[in-house]
Amino acid sequence: MNEALKDLHTLNLISLLRSWRHSGFQVFVGPKILPREEGMGNLARYIIRASFSQERMTYLPDESKVIYESKDGKKEKVFEG
Repeated sequence: MNEALKDLHTLNLISLLRSWRHSGFQVFVGPKILPREEGMGNLARYIIRASFSQERMTYLPDESKVIYESKDGKKEKVFEG
């Protein structure tokens, strides 16, 4: 693609993007993690943290099922073991 065509394509794309109505969607990146021992340690702890609570899980070996209880204890989700 020649340079003039690339510029025209870029201008068209910019025009298209500017014409879209803003949805309000944003991405929060969070604070910058500096390459220091404390920041790296915090990041490592976050990465290895379990995404669910083992205390709220019950395994039923006879039925081969796992029951996961909600934080408030009002709901349960049943999974095949």
